[in-house]
Amino acid sequence: MDWNDDGLLDIIVGDRDGFIHYYRRTSNLDAITLTAEADIVCAGTTIDAGANSAPVCVDWNEDGNLDMLVGNETGNVRLYLNDGGDSDPVFSTFTNLQSGGSNILHYRNCPQVIDLNLDGKKDLLCGANDNNIYYYENTGTNSSPSFSGSEILVSEYSGIRFSVADWNGDSFLDILSSDYNGYVEVHIQVVTGTAESPETIPSRTLLPAQNPFYGSVLIQGDGFNDAVIEVFDLSGRIVADGSFSGSYLLDGSSLATGTYFATVRDSEGTATLRLLKL
Repeated sequence: MDWNDDGLLDIIVGDRDGFIHYYRRTSNLDAITLTAEADIVCAGTTIDAGANSAPVCVDWNEDGNLDMLVGNETGNVRLYLNDGGDSDPVFSTFTNLQSGGSNILHYRNCPQVIDLNLDGKKDLLCGANDNNIYYYENTGTNSSPSFSGSEILVSEYSGIRFSVADWNGDSFLDILSSDYNGYVEVHIQVVTGTAESPETIPSRTLLPAQNPFYGSVLIQGDGFNDAVIEVFDLSGRIVADGSFSGSYLLDGSSLATGTYFATVRDSEGTATLRLLKL
């Protein structure tokens, strides 16, 4: 992720002692170089989030600035809202994320933020030492997430750490997980529906003119009526939207490299397309 908004991808990582380290990328050439900066601070004090700190950076409240979630050994998920700018994050305090009015708690919590159900709102996933990956669906809004319970997506071995990606290229998000024993497993998302109420419309087509793409890309489709299109990143943040009458030109010149999803909706359902910006 680009911590200081300079167009280069940096690294934010937690450690066993609870600190949050910042490694700033200083080169955009083939030879990637990083420099260790000062540890992340809150209210002027170096953050000690508790043993086994696990940070993830995301614009949680959709104000255009990167915020930070941090899991830890006791199981909380701390939310640090950015009071500064995107190029100079500033944190003054933190709160613990809650579900149904109680703090989210999973021993050695490793959180990730992703729009798992592709509804345009960021959801929360938590990998824990009790063998499970928990899914908290966002029942609030994208700019003010809230949660009212969880379900277990994956149950394996202790010490689950994971990443979310479209592993098989079918436009649905899958899970890659590792565990205490050193194994890495792929969990493929299977989307089901009924003939009366399908989740996607097989008779429709939704295709990009080129994929991967660099600058702009023309998205074309058939079988939609009075539709709208939304393009969002892996955290559920909408980066473009508009009406869709068979085609839509996505200007991706200002988008960071990475994976995006274009969803077209009308009164009969939805269709989703995965895009890769280079």
